[in-house]
Amino acid sequence: MNNTIRFAVSIILVFAFFFGSLPKAEACGPFIISPIFSLKTHADFPLKEFTGGKTGIVPPSFGAMSLFVFYRQLNDLSLTTGEQKQLVDAMENRIYYRRGTYDKSGPEDFSPVIEPNYLGEWMAERARVSGEKRDIETEKQVEGEYYYFNNCLPDAFRTATETLKDRIAKHGNDENTREWLKGQDAVFSNCGETGTRPEETASGAPEWLRQDRQYQIAAAEFYRGDLPAARQTFEAIAADSDSPWKNTARFVAARTLIRQASFTGGDGETPDPQAEAEKLEFLRGAEKRLKDILADASMKEFQRSAQRLLGLVKFRMIPAERQTELAELLAAPGEDPNLYNDLTDYVWLLSNTADRAQDVGSEIDRKEAESANREYDYNYQLKLRDLPSEIRAQDLTDWIFTYQAEDGFAHAFDKWKETGRLSWLTAAIAKADPADGKTAELLTASSSIQPASPAFATLRYHQVRILLANGKRDEARRIFDSSIAGQMEKFPLSTRNRFLAQRTALATDLEEFLKYAPRRAAIFDWDETGREEGTNLSDDQALKPWENRPMFDSDATAFLNEKVPLSVLREAALSGQLPEHLKKFLVVAVWTRAFMLGNKAIEREFTPLMTRYAPEYNPFFSKYAHAANPNEREATGLIAILRNPVIQPYVPVGFGREDSEPTVIDSIRGNWWCAEDESTKDYSSYDSYYFEYPAVYPDFLTAEQKAAGEREHRQMVSMGDSATALTHRAVDFAVKNPRHPQTPEILHLAVRSTRYGCKDENTGKFSKQAFDILHRRYPNSSWTKETPYWFAQ
Repeated sequence: MNNTIRFAVSIILVFAFFFGSLPKAEACGPFIISPIFSLKTHADFPLKEFTGGKTGIVPPSFGAMSLFVFYRQLNDLSLTTGEQKQLVDAMENRIYYRRGTYDKSGPEDFSPVIEPNYLGEWMAERARVSGEKRDIETEKQVEGEYYYFNNCLPDAFRTATETLKDRIAKHGNDENTREWLKGQDAVFSNCGETGTRPEETASGAPEWLRQDRQYQIAAAEFYRGDLPAARQTFEAIAADSDSPWKNTARFVAARTLIRQASFTGGDGETPDPQAEAEKLEFLRGAEKRLKDILADASMKEFQRSAQRLLGLVKFRMIPAERQTELAELLAAPGEDPNLYNDLTDYVWLLSNTADRAQDVGSEIDRKEAESANREYDYNYQLKLRDLPSEIRAQDLTDWIFTYQAEDGFAHAFDKWKETGRLSWLTAAIAKADPADGKTAELLTASSSIQPASPAFATLRYHQVRILLANGKRDEARRIFDSSIAGQMEKFPLSTRNRFLAQRTALATDLEEFLKYAPRRAAIFDWDETGREEGTNLSDDQALKPWENRPMFDSDATAFLNEKVPLSVLREAALSGQLPEHLKKFLVVAVWTRAFMLGNKAIEREFTPLMTRYAPEYNPFFSKYAHAANPNEREATGLIAILRNPVIQPYVPVGFGREDSEPTVIDSIRGNWWCAEDESTKDYSSYDSYYFEYPAVYPDFLTAEQKAAGEREHRQMVSMGDSATALTHRAVDFAVKNPRHPQTPEILHLAVRSTRYGCKDENTGKFSKQAFDILHRRYPNSSWTKETPYWFAQ
């Protein structure tokens, strides 16, 4: 099996094996790259800016690690440079699971593969001595299962490299050194498959080789999975006061018990009391040995690792107590030299707690929906209702769960009134319902927070949110312009974009809307994964220019596409406020919408603009501009749209399909458009990642413009999706113009659109009509031969 593939698969399967559940499933692709304007699960990259104090807006959707950092900042618990580095490593590991990394809360045997490349160094050093190259497979399959785990850790290769160098320095590359290397090869032969056991040294072998060989034998037994034998051998070495491996062997003997516990238990579904009792016994044995190591000054070299493993043992043995212990430790002032492991363990424990809450809460929600005779929402949102109160006894745990919980407001407000702490004020306003009478008190308290505070951006964002929702636009605009606008360049991009979305909703006219609507992406990511990892566009020639270009996010496109009438969209396209690449989107949308709505004046006005801003369509629109009559313009317009599935009457989110050929049917993204309607929450044509309709729209349109926008939108929706609307129009053209030379092509292209375009319940009817006309009237046309089928929804 390819190592990279095996490694990716093993990450998921190892978690399933040891923690009893798989991560949430992700869509299977294929995926496209899309811009994300505001991250939802973690802070902006580089994460060191966030851990260093460049906080920005922290939404409740952030993960527990990010919220832990925010909690520390809100409570003035400073983080040392070393702690910040550990935090970044832990957060990146959580986001990426990359470069061979695992969360360290997992079994001790599955800790991260880290830089430098100790395996590579070992292989290079070995080749220098032996003159040959030998590959090593580090992952081993669990017997009788499909799971793989990282059997030989990086530190084993580092130790082997250092030992080989030392033996050569002391004894040269003689037969004893080569015998040592032979033994080490035998050890590592057990990393992947079950290999060989090093042979006992011959009589007369030097003492150093005998001692090394005993350790090699114990290590081979460990990697082979013969853990009782390995432990017995390690303990014998530890008892040998003359062995240079005595301390190492004592430490690894404890590891054998942890590993044995990992491979003891039922199938994860059927409880096995005897196996659980055995597992507990192994963990207790490891706990005692690790505590002894921590109490022994002669074992100082291994005490930091022993402390880490002791945390793991507690994680497995007494998870509730360990969660309490970690919450107190992580919220205490002072430096935590083991922050990476402590925080990772803590977050895994919180995740396990949240999973149990979901099991409880989902059943409550289901019964409530059934009782109320309404549809059950399978998308469970965490609720404090579903968490036992004792789980939240520590302030840090209580705050994180409250900040994330759907029903967290009342508790957060009470905690703020009780403690007066900034952390609870922030949680309360983040969870506040604008209609709640208590928000006035929160707004007043938040107003006194200054820009230097880590809570500033979050508090101001929610002040504006609440005021906007309550229709207090002037007050919201005053807060933005007086206290937020001057700080914008100091904020991360996600925060800037969240504020810009609010200011866009507060626009007093079209020019102001166009000033605030364009935004730069915080990252570009593969659509549908939800991981927010980000991807580098430097090698993508089509997308690279978009890295620093402002684009429209979904709030702006929803307004332009569903609320704004064609007359106002025309003004926007002609405005000097926008850069050329955004004007192109508006020009194409205006011409296409005018064509579909039958607004001939705007259609003709924007034809030369199409040739200027969208030169890839020049052959069609040059011909359209010189058409002799309305029938010729209709034929040319239909062919232009039907041949170019990127043309649509809607303004796209981000860069739309600028990275694909305009004439190419895209098998991944939508072709043409879907009939957008906010009431149906159908947003497939926006080609948007994390598309959301805005909670509040701009309010500068006149009553007449609003009415026109609603009327035109209903007209667009009534035409149906693009496949239906275009094919219906093609059929009408064919009926009225049976002798037009391009009628067969128009019918062929229309039928093609019903295969690849967005469809509705009427698509099949018009597809069949176009197909029948084409085959009945033009049986000898080449276009007919290219149209063997018609297509339904």
